[in-house]
Amino acid sequence: MKIFSKTILSLLVILSVLAFPADVLYEDGRVLTGNLLGTEGSHLIVEADIGKVLVPIESVSSIVFNPSAKPFSGYELSVNGKIYKGYATEISTTDATVITWFGKIKLNLSQGVDYIGFEKIQFQSFGGTGLFRMELSTNENYVCILLTGDVFIGTQLAGDENYIILTDASGHTYYILENLIEDLYMPYSKVKGYDMVVLRNNRKIFGNIKVISEGKYEVSGYWGKEVVDINDVIFTTYKETKRPDATDLRNTFYDRNGIATLVVDSPIKVDGKEVRKLNIYPKEILDPRTGIVFVLVPGGSFKMGAKSSWGKVDDDELPEKDVYVSSFYISKYPITIKQYLNFLRAAQNVTTSVLVGRYITPVEIDFLGSKMRAGFTSMSSAYNFPITGINYLSAKAFCEWAGYQLPTEAQWEKAARGIDGRRYPSGNSKPEKYNDGKKDYSVNEFSNSDISPYGVVNMYGLPLEFCRDYYDKDAYKRLSSENPVNLSGQYVVARGGVLSDRITDRIVVSPSEARNDITFRVVIDAENIDKVFSQPLNNKMFGITWFVVNETVKKNYNVKSDGLYVAYVEIDSPAYAAGIKVGDVIVSVEKKNVKNADDVLKIISGKKMGDIISVSVDRNGKILELKLKLGIWNF
Repeated sequence: MKIFSKTILSLLVILSVLAFPADVLYEDGRVLTGNLLGTEGSHLIVEADIGKVLVPIESVSSIVFNPSAKPFSGYELSVNGKIYKGYATEISTTDATVITWFGKIKLNLSQGVDYIGFEKIQFQSFGGTGLFRMELSTNENYVCILLTGDVFIGTQLAGDENYIILTDASGHTYYILENLIEDLYMPYSKVKGYDMVVLRNNRKIFGNIKVISEGKYEVSGYWGKEVVDINDVIFTTYKETKRPDATDLRNTFYDRNGIATLVVDSPIKVDGKEVRKLNIYPKEILDPRTGIVFVLVPGGSFKMGAKSSWGKVDDDELPEKDVYVSSFYISKYPITIKQYLNFLRAAQNVTTSVLVGRYITPVEIDFLGSKMRAGFTSMSSAYNFPITGINYLSAKAFCEWAGYQLPTEAQWEKAARGIDGRRYPSGNSKPEKYNDGKKDYSVNEFSNSDISPYGVVNMYGLPLEFCRDYYDKDAYKRLSSENPVNLSGQYVVARGGVLSDRITDRIVVSPSEARNDITFRVVIDAENIDKVFSQPLNNKMFGITWFVVNETVKKNYNVKSDGLYVAYVEIDSPAYAAGIKVGDVIVSVEKKNVKNADDVLKIISGKKMGDIISVSVDRNGKILELKLKLGIWNF
């Protein structure tokens, strides 16, 4: 059913002389190719080969701006390869407004919009409360996580009565319904001057606080405002509601670079021990570069190794002893197929020795009669499965790309079982539900059953997980009791609990062996979290498969310009985001003519990830000037 009433259609007017190449898909299957010039009343204006055509909007299923992206239906849209259910209500030649399941989006049509649907659908309703948690992050992006697990990242944030309004780096504005939001991460630099409130349900709120009635406080910020009951407040930095026994944070003196000094009248003690240095880390944090969620495992000693009282245990799990591990972050879930796919597509260190894994397929292109691998793809239904079918060496390559590490056995075991020597992540009783390997499960399938004391999910069930350590039968007997790790040997260690019915089990694996029952997760030392998150990913600068234009290329592909012929553009790459397409010829970079890849490398020598360069392409005889952000992939 079409949604364009006379009221809505009156909003669709010609607003610009800009034109976008587009395919207009009719409901009856017809396709009109041309340039979208604008709208007039209830019609789209399309400049086609036959001249200007007025297309009744009520007959349109979708408008496709990226010919390599094809919609599955008329009630969806795609932005930089990410697909949402939704439909347009307003459109001009500069922007469009679409209704989605989570609210609405105002799209900047010049920035990565693949296609927009026009058919109205009913969305499933969600029963969230709108009482989302606020956390602080160490980068300059806002991160909004929904109850469904969907993640939105933006550079600007605002709010009104019903929505959190997030604008991303491409100028797309997302109006996200507050009742669908679970967590909102805000940069430390954006909450200066705000007070913090912690409620009984451990929910944090940052904002300006004022009394509005007896026992009621209004907390407000650029994110919106909320009224809280003072009886629900267990801690706050606001002086009017300070608890008598709370540490007075007003005696905190800010130094620089995130360092502050807390002055107290008497020493702070925890469990009878005097605190000399206090490290403050978020319990859960998201790496905006990769979308991986990390949880904190605090430093301290724990019981490592099996208990003899469990009955039959392997000698290599003994003895049980106290082991100290420094604070670290570990990925909440195993690395997913989508996260590993992002690595394969983007990383500079992907070679033929890096295994592709299950459900991921190399993309082959045929250029001048020769087939070659140009990229990677996978079905979206498998995106959230843990990556398997790889080996230890491939997992290490993923870590090198992003600045992570595989967990040591000590880190893995502490993250899995806490400090009390339990047999299973959830306690001393076997989880009722876990990954039994009988089918593929999403990584968050067992978030309420197979979960450790620190909130790490799926460490008991399959798949098994690679650790950093090489295998030594006597490792527990000979290694240090402080941050132990064994970095030499012939075989490596995989960990899991389901094969032996205990979380201390150690599995011996060849580093080069690919197994469909092993995955991995990653760790970061807590003190290095800021450094790692601020470090650019080791990405390819362009994400293009190109070839030097010679006489053969000119003859076979109807090319007239000299330069680099674009044979393949990887999805989500810098070239993809810039609008470079297969068949384009790159004729100049930074206004300098290029004849081969070496010319390009010389021009960008000295530039860094994130720098914006100009690229001129010949597209069917028309020279287009595009802007490309080096090394920045839109995952």
